[in-house]
Amino acid sequence: MRSDDRGVSVAVGYVLGLGIATLLFSVLLIGGSGMIENQTQTVTYDQLSVTGQQLAADLSGVDRLVRAGGGGDGAGLSEVSLRTDLPNSVAAGGYTIEITYTEADDTGTIELRSSSPDVVVSVPFRSVTPVRGTTIGGGTVETHYDGSEDELVVESV
Repeated sequence: MRSDDRGVSVAVGYVLGLGIATLLFSVLLIGGSGMIENQTQTVTYDQLSVTGQQLAADLSGVDRLVRAGGGGDGAGLSEVSLRTDLPNSVAAGGYTIEITYTEADDTGTIELRSSSPDVVVSVPFRSVTPVRGTTIGGGTVETHYDGSEDELVVESV
């Protein structure tokens, strides 16, 4: 009796081709996901840096206005306010802004933090007028002078 295997080569070739294509696709997908995560981290860092620099510039600007208006000596400014639209989220999603200030050397730090991926950016700033320490989220923020406490306050709006 003679075996009939003439049609087997087409089916075997098809299955082997499909298996190799699946294997290649899986390798590319796994390799590409690491690259995408790196890009997300880089973009998030850049966005947080720009946002921190913008907020630091706003704090310095309001500080200059307060000092130019005589704030802090009881006879000058009673109110200065600056509203800024910061991004609600970055490439990685939401983020927080923590502001700390050291009155001894008139410097402070704005720390911006995203959670996934974990990216932290610290931006230094200088302000002669004291700045109230706070933690806020992204979005619209208002930087204003509190004459009764003689300090700058940053709040979410």
